[in-house]
Amino acid sequence: MAERNMVNLTITMTKEERKALKQIALDKDMTVSALLREWLKEYQIQEGAEKNGYYSADFV
Repeated sequence: MAERNMVNLTITMTKEERKALKQIALDKDMTVSALLREWLKEYQIQEGAEKNGYYSADFV
C-alpha cells in the first residue's frame, strides 16, 4: 500500500452497532478501517455511476 496521510476518525454509535461492525470486518478477514475504506470506494463508484445515468441494479 502506498504511503498516505492518515487521520483518526471518531464516530458515535451504539454498542450493538460497534459489535456488528467489528463482526462484519472479522467475517471478511479485514480491519474495520479497511472495511470502511472499501465501503467508501464502492459508494463513490455507485454515486458516480448514478450521476452518469446508471443505477446499482445495472451492476448486479
